[in-house]
Amino acid sequence: MRHTPLNARSIAPLLMLVIFMGLVSCGSQTGGPGSSGGQNVKIDWVNFIRFNGITYLATSMSSQDGLPASQLGPVFNTVKFKLDGNVRDPNYQMKDGDSAFLAAGTQVYTVKGYKPAFRLAAHFAGRIQLYEVNTNSQAHTGADLLDIGNKVLFIGIVSSQDGVTQVGAIKDPREITSLVNMVLASPVNTNRMDQGTMTYFIAFHLQDGTSVKRAYWQGSGIMERGIVLPKAFADAVQKAVVK
Repeated sequence: MRHTPLNARSIAPLLMLVIFMGLVSCGSQTGGPGSSGGQNVKIDWVNFIRFNGITYLATSMSSQDGLPASQLGPVFNTVKFKLDGNVRDPNYQMKDGDSAFLAAGTQVYTVKGYKPAFRLAAHFAGRIQLYEVNTNSQAHTGADLLDIGNKVLFIGIVSSQDGVTQVGAIKDPREITSLVNMVLASPVNTNRMDQGTMTYFIAFHLQDGTSVKRAYWQGSGIMERGIVLPKAFADAVQKAVVK
């Protein structure tokens, strides 16, 4: 049986976060009509949804209960097609309205206090699952990807080895504002994704109790996904880790 994680062209950007962050659930579909070359194909889907050309990934929440219902805003859109169990072609190209695991007809909500281009939520596996943007072809700066301005309590620097151990923290309000503004103003270039070893995860702990975690390559100054940060950001991170 031939094992295919996902289409390298259509969903390869998602695999980067699966490997580094462990944020998503997986499922599989084996064999059947549409399998390439008559061979059995196993596809491991990541937990994503796609609307308006933006692909969102499910995040890991610290609470097993998921996002509180009180944080849901109005309905944003509705899932049109569920891939898991229905698609056997590893070359399938994602379309607006697609979801890996949410059934067709599932309502997807906005999240209070956040732009829908950054965060959405839906009922999944008995809880409310938060989804955050992974790729947006229309993003030009970090602000087009991350809606975190004036919302960060502190910044954690997390080990890339386990994605959990905090090796440093930045808690000075003025420094937090400066660094967040750097992220929001920095250009986005998805062609600049670093292929070397990731240095840290940067965790932005927000005022509503949620957090945003992104892979960070300190040598090149690249933050997932394609945010090109200045040297001043790297210097601040290194200073926080050394303390």
